[in-house]
Amino acid sequence: MRWQLALLFTGAIATVWWVRDHPFFWDTVQLGSKHAHYFYETNFSSWLLPESIDSGHPPAFGAYLALTWKAFGKNLLVSHFAMLPFLLGLAYFLLKTGEKIAGPANAIWFPLLCLCDPVLASQCLLISPDVLLCLFFLMALNAIWREQPWFLAAAVTGLGLVSMRGMMLGLGLFLYAVLRSEKQGLRSICRKLWPFVPGGMLALAYLAFHKLETGWVGYHEHSTWAPSFERVDLQGFIRNIAVLGWRLADLGRVFVWLFLMAMVILNRRHIRDWLSRRSAEHEWLLLFSLVSLALIPSQLFYKGLLAHRYLLPVFLSLNMLVFAILFAKEKIASPGRQKLAVGLLCLGLLSGNCWVYPRKISMGWDSTLAHLPWYSLVAEAQVYLREQGIPLASVGTAFPNIGPRKYYDPADDREGFSEKQLAADCYILYSNVMNDFRDEEIDELEQGWTKLKTMKRGGVELVIYKNPKQQVCEN
Repeated sequence: MRWQLALLFTGAIATVWWVRDHPFFWDTVQLGSKHAHYFYETNFSSWLLPESIDSGHPPAFGAYLALTWKAFGKNLLVSHFAMLPFLLGLAYFLLKTGEKIAGPANAIWFPLLCLCDPVLASQCLLISPDVLLCLFFLMALNAIWREQPWFLAAAVTGLGLVSMRGMMLGLGLFLYAVLRSEKQGLRSICRKLWPFVPGGMLALAYLAFHKLETGWVGYHEHSTWAPSFERVDLQGFIRNIAVLGWRLADLGRVFVWLFLMAMVILNRRHIRDWLSRRSAEHEWLLLFSLVSLALIPSQLFYKGLLAHRYLLPVFLSLNMLVFAILFAKEKIASPGRQKLAVGLLCLGLLSGNCWVYPRKISMGWDSTLAHLPWYSLVAEAQVYLREQGIPLASVGTAFPNIGPRKYYDPADDREGFSEKQLAADCYILYSNVMNDFRDEEIDELEQGWTKLKTMKRGGVELVIYKNPKQQVCEN
């Protein structure tokens, strides 16, 4: 196992070095950079964030980044290397999970399968709290399997400090710990419960403190994120189910589901055995079901909570189920065919990074490696604007590129782009990475505005437009 771990650790270090100058991207601007800037600039004067950047989650990740900036300097290099301990931990527990499922000889195939998933791979390149969520999730699972209660308590506490999704995931893990056990008595349940108590109490204490100080938990009606938390009606609920199906199959994951369906069809005589508690597959089916139950229902009742990264623990649990079926003790294929199947699944998942939808279809760009050209294209656009003498503040644009540049590159103190207002803007910076341009705005830009510069690399395009109404530019 040492060579396998060395391979994964080397890959993690090389990856961090490769992306060391990539600015904060997508939701990491909010959950990482803006939170960290607040703590850094106020010298940790308060553990409550200003309302404008408070999304209801415990701000532990931002505080951690701010501490690394205080210690080593406020720049992108430090920010990316601050992620290295968590990436190394994630690699370790992915390998240990593979060992638990398929034994030491085949353990390496599980982290390779998971890291070929565009969502996890992309998050691992970002300065993202979801890397911590995945780490603590796998850490908790391994502690449950090894019956290490103190280790489990630390992992569950970590989940609660990352986000409210981490808190919900902790509940799912508790149910898993109880239901997988052959002993179901009250004493056994209490024994299973206590490792979840410290993290649960800490999470509840934060939420209660937040409620007392701000009057709300999760979101409030004036929050920037309030539209995402709007309750949906029956039609919206049905639409969310359709979107969920899309998310579960998107970005190459359809091949994982097709493989699972094929295994079910080919082994349909053993389905009843799989559902039995005596079956090894039962444990992984139970885990997938409980993790899905902990995370998915809350997303279906609200308008905008079906992001790919929100489902990362579900994807990891699905991979465990597929891996367990493939490498079951009652082998369904020879060792060579097992490895061939994993290789094909990896290729299918990697193909998801090439799934770039047309302009008017929103994408989860933080969940695919297709976003990588974004960084160089934005830098190229800024050079062009500087050469043309156009201030960034006079250029309208959309998420994820609005505001002071320090929130994207902590060492950059320049002014940033403004939020778009097509009726008043002289210049617009558009990209297909930006989901906040409405269809009619895209049509207006294409049909009535002047293109000053078009840049495209891979699946990402950026266009700088000029307003044809001269009086707007003169003002």
